[in-house]
Amino acid sequence: MIRYHVKKNSKSRNTLRYLGIFLFIFGAFLLYLFFSGMASRHYIGAVLGALIAMYGAYLFIHTFEEDKYDIDYEFDDTELRIKHRKGETVYTYDQIDDVVPVVPENEMIYCLILIRAGKKKYLLPFTYNKDAYDRIYTHLTARVTVKDLEAEIAEEQSDTDLKTDDRKESK
Repeated sequence: MIRYHVKKNSKSRNTLRYLGIFLFIFGAFLLYLFFSGMASRHYIGAVLGALIAMYGAYLFIHTFEEDKYDIDYEFDDTELRIKHRKGETVYTYDQIDDVVPVVPENEMIYCLILIRAGKKKYLLPFTYNKDAYDRIYTHLTARVTVKDLEAEIAEEQSDTDLKTDDRKESK
């Protein structure tokens, strides 16, 4: 079993919350100016105020998502276990759709692995930790690509079976 902990900075999460609150209040103030009559002819300002307020609400709401907090990943032989703030999520390797490596030009500084499972996406950052990246990526690709290869083989076999059936019917 491989365990990996992704630590998120609470200061940046709180900063985004405060920024969201500030933008929401600022946008609401611009809307207040428009609807109170002080800037009644400035429709662009009203639209801009509404957009700013909506973006502030978006920032504030999305700081409470599970990927904004610390996450523990456990890679077993049969499943991926993700422990986050709201509980625990378990994926078998059959449920994982894609594993995408992101390797920059200087891979010793940082590397990323993007895991897609259904509609969820999990991003694993590896800063100055190339060994852990290699170990986890090879572990994931060995288990996820086996599923993809089995699906391709089954598809090819069904195609060849259909072709042989067509030949028999044509004779």
